[in-house]
Order: sequence, then C-alpha cells, then structure tokens
Amino acid sequence: MHRERQVAVFSILLLLLVGLPLWWTTTRVYRADLPADKVNHFVPENALEIPLIFYIDTEHLLSTEKARKKSQSSHSAVNYAPEYALTLTLLNEDPVNGAVVDWDIEQAVDVYLKPFVDKISSLTKLSLSSQVLHHAGPPPVVPLRANNQSYLTPEMLPHFVNSPSWNFASIDPISPMLNFILFVPALASQPMHIADEKGDTQGTEAFLVSQWGGVAIANLPDTTRPGDKVKLSQANMQKYIGYYISQLRRLIGIRNGTPLSTHNSHTHKSTISRIDTHLATETGISDWEFDALLRQWLIHNRRTAITTLQSLVRLVNSLQNMVVMDEIKAQVDKSLDALYKAEQALTDVLTSNSSRFHHCYQDAFESAAAAAALAEAAFFDPSMVSMLYFPDQHKYAIYMPFFLPVAIPVLAAIKRIISERRRNSAIVADANAADHVAKKSN
Repeated sequence: MHRERQVAVFSILLLLLVGLPLWWTTTRVYRADLPADKVNHFVPENALEIPLIFYIDTEHLLSTEKARKKSQSSHSAVNYAPEYALTLTLLNEDPVNGAVVDWDIEQAVDVYLKPFVDKISSLTKLSLSSQVLHHAGPPPVVPLRANNQSYLTPEMLPHFVNSPSWNFASIDPISPMLNFILFVPALASQPMHIADEKGDTQGTEAFLVSQWGGVAIANLPDTTRPGDKVKLSQANMQKYIGYYISQLRRLIGIRNGTPLSTHNSHTHKSTISRIDTHLATETGISDWEFDALLRQWLIHNRRTAITTLQSLVRLVNSLQNMVVMDEIKAQVDKSLDALYKAEQALTDVLTSNSSRFHHCYQDAFESAAAAAALAEAAFFDPSMVSMLYFPDQHKYAIYMPFFLPVAIPVLAAIKRIISERRRNSAIVADANAADHVAKKSN
C-alpha cells in the first residue's frame, strides 16, 4: 500500500510539474504583437490637406456645387480595385429569324477605348476581353410595343441582364468584373429604345447598371432582312464605345455632373481658388477629372487601410486564441509605413514647386493603395480567418479524448489518498483519545 501511494504521488507530481507545462507550451497559440498604438494614431475621418491647382469661374460655382452633391448621392460607382476586368459582349437575340451580326471590336477598342484605358493606367489597370453570344435568346423582360417600335421602361432596366442563358463569366477570377453589352434585338422588336420617366422613347439606346456595367442597344438598318450578314464596322462602333466610356466613367467614380465652364468669360477678382478648366480630350477624361479621381481614390484607400487595420486590432484583442503569425505583423507594419509615406507625400505637395505637384500626388496615391492592399491581405489571411470559426468548445472536444483516460486514474488515486489520510487521521485521533482516557483512569 505504501508503494502504491508513492507511485500515485509521483504520478500526480509528474502530471502537474511536467505534463501541464509541456501541454501548455505545445498548444499555446502564437500571437505576434501588433502595433496597436500606431494603428490607433490614424483617424479615418481626418481631413487631408490637399491644395487645389485649378482655376474656377465663380459664375458657375453654385451650379457646379449642386451637381457635385447630386453626383455624390449616386451609388452606381464600384469600389476601388487595382485592376478591373472589362468584358465587351455582343448579344444577338435571334440570328435564325434575324441577321447574323458581327463586330469589328478590336479596331474600335484600339481607336476609341484604349486612350481612356492608357490615361488612367497609373491609377488602375483595365484588362479588356470580348465575346460574341449568338442565339442569346430574349431578355428576361418583355419590351413594350407602341408606334411601330419597342421600348423598355425604367422599371425593366435592373432586370434586363438577369437572363440565365447569358454567360458573362470572366477569364479573370480575381479582379472585379465590369460588363458592357451590345444587345441586338430580334428584327421583330426593332427599333428598340429606352423610355425615360416621362415616357419619351426617342433616341435613348443605352443605360447603366449600377456596380455591374452598361448596356447599349444596336438597332440595325431598316433594310435588314432575315439571313443578312451585318458587320458593325469601326465607324459604327464609335457611338457604342462612346456609351461605354460614359458608363465606365460613372462606374469608376468620375463625376459626370460637374463640368466646369468651357466658354470664354471674364474672371472675377474675387476668385481665390486657382483652377484650370480643360475640356476632355480624345482620351475621354480631362486632366482635372483625372486629378479629382486620383484624390477621390487616395482618400478612399487611406480610409480603407485605417479602418481595416483598426478592425484587425479589435478582432485580435477580442479573440485571445487567434493565431497572429509574424507574416501578419509584417503586413501590418508595411501598411503603416505606406500610410506614413502617403501623408509625407502630401506634406511635400505643400512645400514643393508646381512641377512636383503631380509627382507627389501620384506617390501619395500609390502609397495609400499599397496600404489598403496590405491591410486587407492581413485581415483576410487564411490563418486569421480560420480562427474565426474555431471556438473554445471545439478545443475541449479535441483534447478531452486524450486527457480523460489519463485524468481518471489520477483523480481516483487522489481520491484514494485523501480517503486513506482521513481514515488514518481518524485512527490516530481514536488512539489518542483512548490513551487520554487510560491516563485519567490511572
């Protein structure tokens, strides 16, 4: 019995002094220290001091401000991404009973769309692809018919592109996709137009699908007969590419409702802001619109980086068992460095000459975009996301089969030792009492 007690005590000591520390060390969650103080140093709502470098005619300030507020209320723009996948699709509803339609899309893109793509390439990359879908079938909505023409009402437009038979799959599975459709209605439905809120159906052939893309309707010449082969030439495509550029401008956030005055007018002496007005050139975007888009995305990326980093810090603090690898900390540090570089570049704008303005803006934009990308990469890292769905109860379920067989004999031994100690204590107490009584009797 004495030997069994020694074995039990030794086992308990071994478990407490060796087993538990070893288990704690081998199962401890590694957590790299995130620079929470540096992250909380930034405030997303802090206004950035970005000087203006344009000329504005004060005569038109009021109307411009109204248009700006109206455009800001629109939710058609997509979120910023370093790259978008643009897919141009020709949809022929019924080539059997209508015409077989083709298009000269490559030359049209090179001449009309590529200048716009190249102009904004320093802000975001637009990868282009095209496809032709014959026998596309009718749209999900049935156009109305009146006065020998078909027309779509504003209520129909959001549902126009929801046909399950229209395949708009992108060859790029990562980049956000923007779709631009050239829809050729069946000959029986032509001409097809889009009615406005007042019911006017004259001349409108294109519409925007918020955060998705745009649609243009191609009505063929009246002389087209079933079985004819029609090819939309580069010149024919100029109008439709123009629609797409206008829609693309709105989708990426260029505010079409804020044109500055283009006529020659005197400049008021009270004009303080130095703003230079330029018409959009053949690129489809003017210099001041490019500058406004750069500033808009700069602010958006900075806010995205800060809010994402702060959300990451709060998440890590709330889940003490979340793994935080050194790679996550490195991405957070790089994101913070990029935020500091963006603010430093904007500070340099205030002290540099005019020849350095755009260079500093570009540096600030690139740094803010890098900060946002690194912050989101850290937040959505697989090692972080997996712990969001691994509560403590799962740990107990995993470790219980290992600890329970070991714990039961140890607990039984502890119980047996305690019982023996109580029994021995009772025997000793009885013996002492008997001795005490014997001494009194003597």
